[in-house]
Amino acid sequence: MDDIPDQETLQEWIEGHDLDRRDVLKAAALFTGWGWLFRNQLPTARNTDSRLTEAEEHASRLAEQLDGTDLRDPLMMSGLTPMVERTIETINDVLHDGTVTSGVWVAEKHRQVTTVLSILPGVDAPPSQSRPAARQARLDTVLTYYQSLTDVLQHVASTQRVLATVETPALYDGDHPDQALSSIIDLDAIETSIEASSRVGEHAANENSADSLLPDTEQVTAQLNTQVQIQRRFNTAIQTYLDTADLIETGARQHEQGNLDQANKRFHAAKDAIPEKVLESDRPYAISHDGPTLRDYATHFTKRSQGLTQLIAACDPDIDASTQNTRFNDGLTHLINARGVVKQ
Repeated sequence: MDDIPDQETLQEWIEGHDLDRRDVLKAAALFTGWGWLFRNQLPTARNTDSRLTEAEEHASRLAEQLDGTDLRDPLMMSGLTPMVERTIETINDVLHDGTVTSGVWVAEKHRQVTTVLSILPGVDAPPSQSRPAARQARLDTVLTYYQSLTDVLQHVASTQRVLATVETPALYDGDHPDQALSSIIDLDAIETSIEASSRVGEHAANENSADSLLPDTEQVTAQLNTQVQIQRRFNTAIQTYLDTADLIETGARQHEQGNLDQANKRFHAAKDAIPEKVLESDRPYAISHDGPTLRDYATHFTKRSQGLTQLIAACDPDIDASTQNTRFNDGLTHLINARGVVKQ
């Protein structure tokens, strides 16, 4: 018998039969069908607890890993994503395990019975959820956060791979990608997904006492947002490298042909194309395992800018050819040194 009487019905029944407390407890146990709690086919509380603990331990280990990982580093993403996915799979398996769902159902039935009997002296009212149900709800909330986080990590790892793939041929061969980098990667979309994940994380941290199963969600959000800005810098650095190299090559050819005015314009355009934010980058992160860091790019473009200053000076029509050549060669030396910084 699965139906459980409410407190009002039970109170009327007690008063109508003038029973003492012991009789009430015996009758209530029969009336509410507590016998089903002990059927052999139902899972034990120990089995339910074991499975829930398994999922909680996976979530806790992942939280510790995330807290200990520098999520600003683009190269960390590919390794983290599988870990998050495995944890999601484990939690999903546990939450859909018949042992767990049945165990939670049993615990909730027991709680409902206790709630009804709490009108009796000495019977305390139970919490609003049984412990297994609360743990299940907590894991469900944690699962939602990790699912939102894995979407972010997959997207960030994808853009890292695109930039890494483009970087090597750009630096070594001057090869442009088939499309502009801004049309290949969508960093704005990543920022949107980070914001959505942040909201889920904030809710998860505030609900169901899930803190121990989650990383520092505010730190995760802040570091991932920083990584997006780092990837923007790499995007800008690679594109600037290609654009300025093209201008320098054209300007050098025009200078050799004696077309100093046009060469001067190309060199000025190249120098103006170097953004200040690239020159000011001082982060030790790389977008590919063998590639330069943002700090290397900053050094490179500083040297490239110095070389361009010399090339511009070599375009002065009022100086003799020997001085022009000296300044031009000095400029090329700076450019060669600059290339050496990013081409290891």
